[in-house]
Amino acid sequence: MRFLCLLICFSMTALVACSQMPSASPSSQLVVLDIGHFLTSPGACTPSAVGGRIISECDFWHQYAAVVKQEVQRAGFRCVVINRGNPPTKEPLISYAKKTDITYLRHPDKGGERYPSRYFPDRVASGIVSADYAIYNRAACVVFLHHNSSSNSWTSGASPSVILCNKFNGNALAEALRSTMENEILNHGMPNAGQGCKTQVRCVDADRAAGWLNACDDADIPAAVVESAFLNNRAHAAFLATESGARAYARAVGRGIVRFMRISPTIQRHVRANPNTPDQGSFGYAKESRQLHVPGAKLLIR
Repeated sequence: MRFLCLLICFSMTALVACSQMPSASPSSQLVVLDIGHFLTSPGACTPSAVGGRIISECDFWHQYAAVVKQEVQRAGFRCVVINRGNPPTKEPLISYAKKTDITYLRHPDKGGERYPSRYFPDRVASGIVSADYAIYNRAACVVFLHHNSSSNSWTSGASPSVILCNKFNGNALAEALRSTMENEILNHGMPNAGQGCKTQVRCVDADRAAGWLNACDDADIPAAVVESAFLNNRAHAAFLATESGARAYARAVGRGIVRFMRISPTIQRHVRANPNTPDQGSFGYAKESRQLHVPGAKLLIR
């Protein structure tokens, strides 16, 4: 009888926990691709036209996220593409969105305003709604599709290509993306003065992308941000401005994800033990955060 009571108590606790925060399943086959930024604030852009047009992060991935998705689905995995903003109202973006079947979360940031995760309210960042989507849908992994830029002026030579990832669960995903980029794209069509790609953990409060990555980490979801192309690097931009180059780049992202998904079931996941215990990713750790009032944010650091 005593054992039965303990079992019932344990079951009730588990049910309560599950109702509060969905967690990824080791058998999950869902890959979430998040198109960075949104159409009225498209992120990094080329300093001037390349191949007759300005390339921006958001517009590029609206056009080529479908290629990433196709690679993932061809390998037998489920894949959804999301964007934090509102649906497009002009062509060709309307057609791109329809072809890719993009889900719009209709939560564009207002001036880069930060807000808390629904599931881990001490994780605060602009665009964290995309991380919450992945958590709610119990994703096997989430990849944030971005490009980078070091200034508003053109540069040449090597740029510091990087794949950002979450601290505990993202290393294998980031490594799969990094090695694929190095083997197929960087200095193999897209010049980078012989330099490859690095991986970098991003987890400190107020650092770019840290809020998304930490929220996913807490829910045992591997997450990475693709920042391996620099739109102010002339050689990178020229490569991405061609149809063949852009598709090759997107295919490489897809193949990197597939490489990870094939080994994912063998990788032990890390779950945040106590969401009420603060760490360096908690809101208020950074001086910038202590100067802000963010409705709903949980301040664990006093």
